[in-house]
Amino acid sequence: MKSPSTFLWFIFLFCFSVPSFSQRWSVGLQAGENLSTLTGDNQNDFRLGFVGGINASHYLSKNIVLRLELNIERKGAKPDLSASPDIPDVNAVTDYSFDYLSLPLLLRYTTGKKVRWVAGGGPSFNYLLRERSQFIGTNQLETGEFRRVDIDAIVGLGAGVPIGGKFTITLEGRGIFGLRKVNKATGTATDLGRHLSWGLMAGLNYYL
Repeated sequence: MKSPSTFLWFIFLFCFSVPSFSQRWSVGLQAGENLSTLTGDNQNDFRLGFVGGINASHYLSKNIVLRLELNIERKGAKPDLSASPDIPDVNAVTDYSFDYLSLPLLLRYTTGKKVRWVAGGGPSFNYLLRERSQFIGTNQLETGEFRRVDIDAIVGLGAGVPIGGKFTITLEGRGIFGLRKVNKATGTATDLGRHLSWGLMAGLNYYL
């Protein structure tokens, strides 16, 4: 398997690469909202979620940045029940909610002076903390029915405005595409598919 070795190689670069200018590191906070859904057998609408956490960035060169984040992230989906019969099915799920501890590892290109533009992407390794399925009139925790480890591909585009010599306020849009199916579907069970989400995130970075 190539995934573990690739991940370790990124960590090696993150820790030991030496750029040729003064601002080598930055740390920061980020938070935002996302709209997410599931791409499985059933038709699902987007559900509002959130993301928030901390980050550390290492400048491999003047324009190339390796960024590691640690986030708490909520994703989900709202099944489309418009085709359901007049009498509601009490076993029909009306809302899925997934809470993850996520570790994105992103390679980014940044340019500009008064406004710092940034674009990039990379993988995110996620651990499922809790899943909640909302049924008509009740809800259930069904974390054990879903994969604990999930992997996403992230692409992002954003900008930052420096404040003084040490701080930057950032705003970034992201697309997140799940690489694994979320549920352990067996037999005739419904395949919920993969996560798909779009988000907007604001942050504050401090340059060391």
